[in-house]
Amino acid sequence: MDGATGGSLDLSEVWLACPRCRADCRDRDLRSGEFLLCSRCGSEVKSSKGGRTSILAAWAFSTTALLLMLLANSQPILKFDVAGNSQENLIATGVEALWDFGYGPLAALVGFSAIAAPALYLLSAWYVSAACILRLRWPWRRFFFRMAMNLESWNLMPVFAVACVVSVVKLRTLGSVTWEPGAVWVALLAVFTLLTIQSFDRRHVMVDLEENP
Repeated sequence: MDGATGGSLDLSEVWLACPRCRADCRDRDLRSGEFLLCSRCGSEVKSSKGGRTSILAAWAFSTTALLLMLLANSQPILKFDVAGNSQENLIATGVEALWDFGYGPLAALVGFSAIAAPALYLLSAWYVSAACILRLRWPWRRFFFRMAMNLESWNLMPVFAVACVVSVVKLRTLGSVTWEPGAVWVALLAVFTLLTIQSFDRRHVMVDLEENP
């Protein structure tokens, strides 16, 4: 194999050996977070530095989001006052109201997408990210990884945060609405949930699961 001329190295002429099956893989430039995988066995041959950094970020973001999840679900979001009657509303308040009015399926859907799914997704992302960063072979890693992948599209906390803003506009036509401290935690939770989703590098996790079963 001849090297590139002109003083620069042409990566299209460089071949790397797969560490597992020793198959030849042509080298190439990788962007942050990308991996070069063997076409024969699927093992990681080369990676950029972004993959592990991204998982570390996902671990940090999911840890913060889980703490925010506790705060957002324990403090009221809104205070609604109509004709002198005041009511403070938690995230679960809307679910309870829908259930009391006979909208059981809708209450279950809202409760799942606004409370259960975000909590389970963040917990799964945290568990898998921590195992990857700490190089620990925790049990059920594959199960939690699949759970995170399946629940990602059901994690509607950012949508719930926007819905809260829209509901305030509507409720102000009926009475007085005041934002409570829980609204801040919901907004922050929505932001850190999106950051977790963006930084959770699936490919890096899959490679780690293959190399450390």
